[in-house]
Amino acid sequence: MATQSKPAFDANIQRARRFLEIHEDVQQGAGAPPLRYRELPRAAIVFAVGAVDAYLSEVSAKVMVRQLQADVANNATRETLRRVQQELPTLAIVVSVLATNPERILRIREAIADHFHNKVSNHGPRAVAAAMERIGHNANEVWNHLTNQGYQQPADRLEHWTSVRHNIVHRGQRPSVHRPHAKGFIAFVDALIARIDHIAENA
Repeated sequence: MATQSKPAFDANIQRARRFLEIHEDVQQGAGAPPLRYRELPRAAIVFAVGAVDAYLSEVSAKVMVRQLQADVANNATRETLRRVQQELPTLAIVVSVLATNPERILRIREAIADHFHNKVSNHGPRAVAAAMERIGHNANEVWNHLTNQGYQQPADRLEHWTSVRHNIVHRGQRPSVHRPHAKGFIAFVDALIARIDHIAENA
């Protein structure tokens, strides 16, 4: 089983893999590929971190709406809803005039997801911890699982590559990112989101 947020993540992480496949295809024997292709491993890192960000926003919104429907929302969910209402004071009116309940649920979910996309940083281990709290769980459930899967210090690993992404995107830096390292990070991110998605689906 998977949440409805997982297919978008899978598509995005596959795009990151494609960058590395192109990088490998253009490399001729030993040595580095042509200069313009050397950006591809960095691009893969940027795309992979972005895929995590987008997934955490979407899955948080979907689980929180389900909690509201079931009247089991925690304080974090209710605080998020309060902020969304402040940002969109007409939301209640818009929702009330929609014709069907599925339409109303979708509009609320979109508003919450937009809040996370635009107002909340979903980068790094702190974002994972916050997302897990929103769905009523603890981040250690994720980190311990990944450690058992052979990913040592998973929170630190995510923090490191998130910082690399930050330096690329926000500072215009060109840190050294080799293809094997990028491949390893993409595999790690895949395992990370698979675990979170399993917990979210059960939640």
